[in-house]
Amino acid sequence: MKYVGKVLDGYGRAVGAGLELDDAGILTAILGQEGESQPAQEPAAGTQSIEGAYIVPGMVDIHCHGGGGFGYSDDYEPEQIQTAIDTHRRGGTTAMFASLVSLADPLPQIHALVPFCEAGELAGIHLEGPFISVEKKGAQNPAVIRGADIEELRSWLEAGRGWVKTMTIAPETDNAREAARLLLEYGAMPSWGHTSADGETTRELIAYTARVAEEIGFPFAPQTATHLFNAMPPVAHRAPGPVRELTQAARRGEAAVELIGDGHHLDAGLVEDMYLYLEHREPSADREAAPAPIDIPEAELPIEPGAFFVTDSLAAAGLTSGQYKLGGLDVEIRDGVCYLLGQNSIAGGISVLAQQLALFARRGRLSLSQAVRACVAGPVHAAHLENARGVTLTFESGAKPNFVVLDEDFTVIQVVREGELLQR
Repeated sequence: MKYVGKVLDGYGRAVGAGLELDDAGILTAILGQEGESQPAQEPAAGTQSIEGAYIVPGMVDIHCHGGGGFGYSDDYEPEQIQTAIDTHRRGGTTAMFASLVSLADPLPQIHALVPFCEAGELAGIHLEGPFISVEKKGAQNPAVIRGADIEELRSWLEAGRGWVKTMTIAPETDNAREAARLLLEYGAMPSWGHTSADGETTRELIAYTARVAEEIGFPFAPQTATHLFNAMPPVAHRAPGPVRELTQAARRGEAAVELIGDGHHLDAGLVEDMYLYLEHREPSADREAAPAPIDIPEAELPIEPGAFFVTDSLAAAGLTSGQYKLGGLDVEIRDGVCYLLGQNSIAGGISVLAQQLALFARRGRLSLSQAVRACVAGPVHAAHLENARGVTLTFESGAKPNFVVLDEDFTVIQVVREGELLQR
């Protein structure tokens, strides 16, 4: 099978004009040369060909609560979990985390999700709470929000068998430091968010986490920020709060920050501002050093941007109307946005990640290469998923690749996961 279109790798670098896979789904050739728009040769007689404008690696969503009518926190029968996964996969997401909101006891959900992780259907589990701020709970159940209980957390990590990869914690919650250390010891990371913390508290937790990571030999950037700006205090001129501290930590390479790029959770211009600012890491260890120029050649941009896109999508993803559940709370879709039922509080996303890539590629302020980095290299490096099933960063002969074929409007035409063409 030949797939025709300008090929970009997960860093947004143009590498060819098509891909050729054998009957087993193994990549046998990258066709054409950089900058060409057609393959170097015509397909042989009898060889099927799928033509598009662009071919990009499958997208990676590390903050997603469900889709297709089912949410990981509320619907965790195997067929329900698979339906949620397949909804995003058909839309171009070939690797993803299953996110759980704050629950009284997440163990049943963790036990249900682990087999999907072990089978390569999921890349991991993200716990969004319950160790968060009641004041900044968003669409989460206040009755189950609580300070960090370290033994309780240990039981969840043990049950996760190494598949709990990230956990959203408010910096100001009780025992936040101890929780951060325990997560790192289990190979997971704190993701600071759903917080009312001031800047000083946030700064201290970021620094503490970085020190612990160095002390125990954690080999990666040890923390992220959960949907920057959303569910945290706004930036004020005399008290910029956690947003500035998380942003500067990402600028220094000590963290990476999520941005919900669906056009509803954040103004699209702000998403572009933050992505462009954080794509270039600061060369100095001095936290107050002047930032380096943003306008630098594409080839010199770093391959691990400090910001990346997530959907925060819930059961309503892939659907256009209806009422659903999120951690036991009722939510509804109105005018293309999901809200708590009868309220004006956004309850989560309903996009798939390829729709965010298309939104920003069409707007044009971010190049297609940058949009690809925001949806592939960014989350892969932030969550340390370089070797996960469903992840392709560079196209290598002999491997079973993951990729999406896009048309000229950046709409998904076809999806290939682990060398297999999916039925859409």
